[in-house]
Amino acid sequence: MVGYVIDASAFLAIVRGEPGADLATSRLPGASMSVVNASEALMRGMEKGLPLDLMRALLSSQQVRLLVFDEALAVATALLRPASKHAGLSFADRACIATAVALKATVVTADRVWADLDLPCTVELIR
Repeated sequence: MVGYVIDASAFLAIVRGEPGADLATSRLPGASMSVVNASEALMRGMEKGLPLDLMRALLSSQQVRLLVFDEALAVATALLRPASKHAGLSFADRACIATAVALKATVVTADRVWADLDLPCTVELIR
């Protein structure tokens, strides 16, 4: 079984009913998510008027594992900066990728630019 790490963009596609939500939803049960990306997703969702409790309930009901951002992930995230700076990846983007690499998982995202980068993990685009 392939493990999945959900990016904030994929989670937001689900809760906002955006294109790609079906694929992202199929990857959500039992997936992992960095607490950095969870925080970003919850913040962006609230900015769009989505109830925090509803988003948290979705994560819980789908048994999404929220992973602590520890020292090893901090270093791995920092090391991704040189290879991703030109593409404009944010800190949260790099934290998501570092989490997927650490877990040897596939990262699920709506951010198309990731597919064009030479990343040390498999990238699955939802749209």
